[in-house]
Amino acid sequence: MRTPQNTPADGKALLDVRGLTVDFPVAGGRGRTLRIVRELDLTVAPGERVALVGESGSGKSVTARALLRLDRHAVLGGRILFEGRDLVTLTERELRKVRGARIAMVLQDPQTTLNPVLSIGDQLAETLTIRGVPRKQALVRAREALDRLGVARAGERLRAYPHEFSGGMRQRVCLAMAIIGDPAVLIADEPTTALDVRVQQQVLELIDELAAESGMAVLLITHDLGVVAGYADRVAVMYAGRKIEGSGVEDFFATPRHPYAQGLLRSVPRVDRDVSTDLDLIPGTPPNPAEPPSGCAFHPRCDRWVERCLTEIPQLRVLEDEDRVVACHRARPEREEVVA
Repeated sequence: MRTPQNTPADGKALLDVRGLTVDFPVAGGRGRTLRIVRELDLTVAPGERVALVGESGSGKSVTARALLRLDRHAVLGGRILFEGRDLVTLTERELRKVRGARIAMVLQDPQTTLNPVLSIGDQLAETLTIRGVPRKQALVRAREALDRLGVARAGERLRAYPHEFSGGMRQRVCLAMAIIGDPAVLIADEPTTALDVRVQQQVLELIDELAAESGMAVLLITHDLGVVAGYADRVAVMYAGRKIEGSGVEDFFATPRHPYAQGLLRSVPRVDRDVSTDLDLIPGTPPNPAEPPSGCAFHPRCDRWVERCLTEIPQLRVLEDEDRVVACHRARPEREEVVA
């Protein structure tokens, strides 16, 4: 029997997220919190490329930031296991040894990621000097990182400022900041947003090349299924803060099982269809996390719901004879195995 795709094929996860919850305090709520991520399970193996997909508001970016505990007001539950340690329980000082050094992150907007009043060289070098690398050596590695990412006249461009770079070049700088410390995992949160198609392809190819060279694992956060099809090994689909399907990328595009995943694929324009008549959009909008529906969160938008969907939250289950997990009461018959 094959290993289900809620875990890597060899069963060895580099990053192993179990039951992750992310709550935020409600302003003026007298201690009340708002849950954005709900009991999320996610694994990434060494060298693997995993895509986390879903509509805006599904909890993807909150999940990405939670993995490195970047939102100081967020209250985390569950476990984030990395190299034998639970990142949820680490002190801030211990976390600094993981951020950037072992797990790096590229955010979707390089314009706001980069400091406009510091040179590119200063910002790249700082990622190393804060970990004790001498500044002279840090600048050498900064030049090497830019050169590795195809930035012409890398040594000269270290003295430039962010506004002197195009959007695509700024994203290359952000990638350089992420890979300069040779991380084991790169979290790329919508790394191609606001870039034209040509530059998008260049950025993804750079990430692919970097991962292939170093064995780095990549967690790609995106809503662009075209990017997923050409890049990822496995796919995890989120809706309303929950993971609702996980499978290999080929299985996902060939036979999605959750009605939401099916709707996502039907809504993607295709060259063999007339967009004006054949584009099938998912009706309605994602639920407000402050007022989630009862039962399955997708049932108000689903055309396959049954009475059970109105009251019972479906659990992730391994489908019979498939490398796939799905949280849907109407999915095909499953083994009696609930994913922990």
